[in-house]
Amino acid sequence: MTQFDYMLTEMLEQPKILKSILKDSEIKELAEILIEENVERIYLTGSGDSYCAAWFGAYLGEKWCPDLRIRHYAPFEFVNYSRPELLKGSAVIGISVSGETPRILESTIFANKHGAITIGLTDNPNGKLVKETDYKLLIHASPSEALQNSSYSSEGAKDYTGYHHDVSQTKTYLANLSVLSVLVGYLSERTKKAIQSVHEAFSLVEQVIEQRGTFLKIGQSISNVADRIFFVASGSNSVTGLFGVYKMFEFTLNGFTCDIEEYCHTGYFITTDHTSVVFIAPDAVSLNRIMEIEPVIREELNSQTVVLVDTELKREAGPSSTPIALPKDRVLSPLVLTIPIEFLSYSLAKSKGFNTNLFRGGQDTEKYVSGSYKMIRQSKLQF
Repeated sequence: MTQFDYMLTEMLEQPKILKSILKDSEIKELAEILIEENVERIYLTGSGDSYCAAWFGAYLGEKWCPDLRIRHYAPFEFVNYSRPELLKGSAVIGISVSGETPRILESTIFANKHGAITIGLTDNPNGKLVKETDYKLLIHASPSEALQNSSYSSEGAKDYTGYHHDVSQTKTYLANLSVLSVLVGYLSERTKKAIQSVHEAFSLVEQVIEQRGTFLKIGQSISNVADRIFFVASGSNSVTGLFGVYKMFEFTLNGFTCDIEEYCHTGYFITTDHTSVVFIAPDAVSLNRIMEIEPVIREELNSQTVVLVDTELKREAGPSSTPIALPKDRVLSPLVLTIPIEFLSYSLAKSKGFNTNLFRGGQDTEKYVSGSYKMIRQSKLQF
């Protein structure tokens, strides 16, 4: 273990970041502008964790703003396969933590050319995304001066800037979810109730972080038996499952995700006694179906199972359950359920001997970051 544990520090910083987001008046001001402009559609686009955030924003918009059509796209799909004639009078939110992702820049330039209002959601107030969009939303996760350099030394890799620490991202992902929750809350017809729900979810994040010892033990337990991990979830937590997979990838681990029902038809067939299955059950509907599936996996396949369940449902859950206090408005549960996934992935990586202060756990880090820089940051824009 190195002298300073950056990934752990970033996870523990999250309650402070959420408080900063709640104080940001620009989010409410932007919502008022979008309402005044009679925006009928909002498109969200991002890559990696930011794609998960875009998906969450679209799901939340569907529930809270049914008359406002909010959709999410991967940026390449948005530019090349969406319908540009629908962009006039719309708003496009490009999500890039670094503010330097070319495909996101391309998406906002493309949208602007077709008459859309463009918004950059980023951690970097000095990044290209802020300069190329009409409005900005900052996630307040990092000191801006720390985003200008990286810890890498090799050609290409050293230019991969825009992140506070060069570790598996946690605080920036939750911050993206949180800013989108506040924005969609202000766009909702039931603004007061929506914002109250966001406040409740934010307070629960801090409470669940205090429960981290439980999640660290789960990660250690998984490391002893599993060579692959499934995250099984439905509804808005399909996003949480995908986020979990991406954390596995960042440590070179095998991660998969499935909808609860689809798991029975697909993922089940590659589940073995060396597989851990993390079920996410924020509500009774999900839990009832999971309780039909989980005993089969545990008893007949001898697989390790974990059920993340709301504390109000713990009596109905089985022996593999881990109760977590979730917001009453379950559509916001990904804000809270992100926390156990973060600590679980951190602990799992630690237990397997990876260096959590380095991307890919320290395995060929410079080579892969350099390759990523060439594929992503040096990509040529169409516009």
